[in-house]
Amino acid sequence: MKLACWVISLNPEAENTVKLLMSLQKQGLSAEIFPAVDGRDAMPPLERDERLNKTLSLIRHRKLLTNSEMGCYLSHLRAVRKAYDEGYSHVCLFEDDVVIEDDFAEVLFESAKDDVELVRYMALRLRRRKTLREFVASSGVAYKLVRPERGAVGAQAYLMNRRGMKKFIDCALEIYEPVDKLFDHFWLFDLQVCGVEPHTVYELEHETSVQKVPDTKAQGPSWWQRLLFHPVKLWFSIRRHSYMFTHRRDFQPASMPEGVQGKTRRIR
Repeated sequence: MKLACWVISLNPEAENTVKLLMSLQKQGLSAEIFPAVDGRDAMPPLERDERLNKTLSLIRHRKLLTNSEMGCYLSHLRAVRKAYDEGYSHVCLFEDDVVIEDDFAEVLFESAKDDVELVRYMALRLRRRKTLREFVASSGVAYKLVRPERGAVGAQAYLMNRRGMKKFIDCALEIYEPVDKLFDHFWLFDLQVCGVEPHTVYELEHETSVQKVPDTKAQGPSWWQRLLFHPVKLWFSIRRHSYMFTHRRDFQPASMPEGVQGKTRRIR
């Protein structure tokens, strides 16, 4: 496969960013920095056909994305778009605050054999999931490729194939929620989202640079947008249940994982 392996970072010289690049290269992955979009001090400008849907943000989530959430979103979108435009068959993206396990590269190439549209190598939620297959790494560790029924949360490390890139780009150009929530709403655009157990990536403990609390001066929902919250929520719920019923064979039989599947402290 033609693989792009990029670490999204605002500070390429940061200690963990350098360590992550070295760890990836040590495992045989030619990794590079993808310059992150900076949303720390101001709302980053949109490019090309990127569109911010403030109305849907205010109806669906009762708030607008913060500057840093927008920077994070655009970083992932533009990285995937660059990989697609440059003809890569797969793109593997990392945020710069993670550590990879010793089996990471081997698990990446093994999971890529299934031609899954998106594979998360860590997640923050334990969900009921269907086991698609099992394999044993050369270290002797047994891994599972799984498909969760619901969003497992997080965009810290994942692999997308070309089909997944196209689906993601087409949907993600209209921006109204954080990027990991869009992955969790896979049923909106029929994105095949899977995971690996145990996780081969974990995040470091630190305060996130992605500010999620909206500015108190930021625009809030109007009365009619507040009125539409529950009808729109119901409409999204109907769409999800309809998708899950139509594709039930892809998700069943499902069960909860036995125990925590990674080292990330926030997993629950």
